[in-house]
Amino acid sequence: MLKTSLKILLSISLFYSSNSISKDIIWDLGAGIAAIDLNLYPGSSDSKQYMFPLPYFTLLAKKLEIDRGIRGFLFKSDTVVLDVSADFGIPVDSDDSGVRVGMPDLDTTLQVGPSLEFLLNKPGRDLFDVRFELPLRTVLATDFKHTSNEGWLMEPRFSVEKRRLYKSGLAMKLTLGLKYATRDFHAYYYDVDPAFSTATRPAYASEKGYGGSFATLSASWRDGNWIWWTLLRYQNLNDAVFEESPLVEEKDYYLVGVGFAWIFAQNL
Repeated sequence: MLKTSLKILLSISLFYSSNSISKDIIWDLGAGIAAIDLNLYPGSSDSKQYMFPLPYFTLLAKKLEIDRGIRGFLFKSDTVVLDVSADFGIPVDSDDSGVRVGMPDLDTTLQVGPSLEFLLNKPGRDLFDVRFELPLRTVLATDFKHTSNEGWLMEPRFSVEKRRLYKSGLAMKLTLGLKYATRDFHAYYYDVDPAFSTATRPAYASEKGYGGSFATLSASWRDGNWIWWTLLRYQNLNDAVFEESPLVEEKDYYLVGVGFAWIFAQNL
């Protein structure tokens, strides 16, 4: 997956470099290292640590932004934005999970879909943007040989973002929201087929609906061509429609990530 991401980012940078980017487009290209610690999936008591090289690429254009995520603007005004948003989930080897041993592995999940966003403060007046966001994403599970659709996910949320006023300095974003999903999405993570049931893992079928609440805090500090960043994410599964699944061991989910990047090419 990292190799694929690197190829995509390098292809984008080569495309723009070879086509003499307009000054209306601002981009940075770099590389760094990331380290994360997270539970295998929300509800799992087993965790895993990763450390890996990470390509760094940002792009700011009229119809496209690539920074902490990918936003392709379908419609944009001073207060309303309709864009394309994306997210992903890590693959899980069921042998690494005490409650999933003997069950099928979980593939990498890719989420993509439209997001309707409303700016709640006056645009251009403050260093902070306060938004209500309503992303709706379809979920694809893939091992990069086969792909299957695993339902839909909606995350109504509020976000407060502190922008970096100059090239260097601090940027932060806090997001608070709720998760709702179709039965297929919950089933992918929390169903137990009768063929895989045991004395301690009874068969279970999920329902559609509420999937928990979450809070995410990200921050980055840029000094010249160096960027240091951290990411904290918390999800609570109390009252989720699947909380009685035998695959739910804990109601709290944490993700902690840190990293840095060195910018070695930019157009401004």
